[in-house]
Amino acid sequence: MKSLIPDYVFDSIYDITPDFLRRHGVRGVLIDLDGTMASHKAALPSEALTPFMRGMQAAGLKVLVFSNNNARRVGKFCEALGVPFISRAKKPFRRGFQAAAEKLGLETRQLAVVGDQIFTDVFGGHRANALTCYVQTLDRRFFWVNVRYQLERGFIDRGKKRMEASIRHE
Repeated sequence: MKSLIPDYVFDSIYDITPDFLRRHGVRGVLIDLDGTMASHKAALPSEALTPFMRGMQAAGLKVLVFSNNNARRVGKFCEALGVPFISRAKKPFRRGFQAAAEKLGLETRQLAVVGDQIFTDVFGGHRANALTCYVQTLDRRFFWVNVRYQLERGFIDRGKKRMEASIRHE
């Protein structure tokens, strides 16, 4: 059960800073695309996303978009951002996370996994021994995404409590 509880919970990816990640020993960031960086309906990145990604890279963090979506969708989005990606990542299975770590030249324990789903991003990130950062989905207005959120809400709330306790001890 505890592998479904995120280490940290944020309202959006923009609340996650390079400083925060480096303080936790993170050297590489695997960021989910759909619902995390953009709505699954958005073909291209928003204007705010490029400076965010560049800021991560400028701080010395290796960034990889890590998505279960197809190569055409993820490739077009990432080409506009100028960042590497892995599509059909097979989250939550360990081998996808291991492949991402190898692509970045890091160990999985040096990674942060940022995503909007408990059962793929958080669960898979924990299985790979990475730091997990849950962000509120951008697609909450869609019926099935909202149903999933209702199933995940208890784990998210526990993650918030875990995060508050961790911050108090830092």
